[in-house]
Amino acid sequence: MLFFIINPLAGRGHGLTVWKKIEEDSRTFLESEGFRVFYTEGRGNAKTIAREITEDSRGEKKIVVIGGTGTLNEVVDGVKLDGDRVSLAFLPVCKENDFVRGLDKSYRTPINIQELLENKERKVDYGIVEGSTRHRRFVVGAGMGFDAAVMNELLAVRSDICPKEKTVRAKGKGSVFRFLFSRSGTLAYIYAFLKGLRRAKQCKGTILLDGEERLEFSHILFLSIHNHPYEGRYVLGKGASAEDGYLDLCLVSTKHKLRLLRIMLASLFGGHQYLPGVHCYRFKTAEIHMEEPLPLHIDGENVGRQKDISISCRPRRLRIQI
Repeated sequence: MLFFIINPLAGRGHGLTVWKKIEEDSRTFLESEGFRVFYTEGRGNAKTIAREITEDSRGEKKIVVIGGTGTLNEVVDGVKLDGDRVSLAFLPVCKENDFVRGLDKSYRTPINIQELLENKERKVDYGIVEGSTRHRRFVVGAGMGFDAAVMNELLAVRSDICPKEKTVRAKGKGSVFRFLFSRSGTLAYIYAFLKGLRRAKQCKGTILLDGEERLEFSHILFLSIHNHPYEGRYVLGKGASAEDGYLDLCLVSTKHKLRLLRIMLASLFGGHQYLPGVHCYRFKTAEIHMEEPLPLHIDGENVGRQKDISISCRPRRLRIQI
């Protein structure tokens, strides 16, 4: 039995198109295997569905996820992984998906469900973020500070960045600009970046890595944690691997906010690591304390502001085919 969790709105509705093509091309195979289909209807719905499917995990369960990183994140966050009886298959609706790029730079989308399920199953790491009100798994990465603020602004102006946001807030003052941003990814990102840069504030913070290495910074602008190298266009987690049992931390601390322009430009090519203000580490567990609450994102989703979080890696606990 195959269980399909599909985000029909992913990629501006491409999720539904992908599923209809698979259903048509693989009808005989699906009927022989047996299958059930679940469509997500809003934020958190994929997590709920995944939990219900795997609540009784006495038998082997195969879940096929069709959507983007956000949909995959919710499924991973919801599945019951005890006993190693649950495996996933992921079919991204966008070729430039950060998760699949991190595992296979030459990734080619499978032409049908048989080809996807014939691909080698991999055991990969995932991370866990624990805060005062959150306990959340992630498959790609998390960010705090400027990084998260820019992502949150993108979600506010572009509905296609996050399919869960069904409408664009285009009312009142600035509606013309928001309309343009909703149609152009480049314009939207430039707007979000500049707005985030203007509002960014340095913050004091302390980080404890693996219970041993204590780090203190006085002018933190952002920190990002990576299970994979990529975060959209950026390679902030250069060298990160989801199969090495570690997470990678990129932290930017500087008195001069405008340095972010040079740092982010360099990170497009993975050359930011050697610039002033950039600090990179590899760890299995981290305790992070900030003096002020900062915006936090997990796999691109806004999860509010946090001061104290702990992050840990779960090595090779996730069985998945791509």
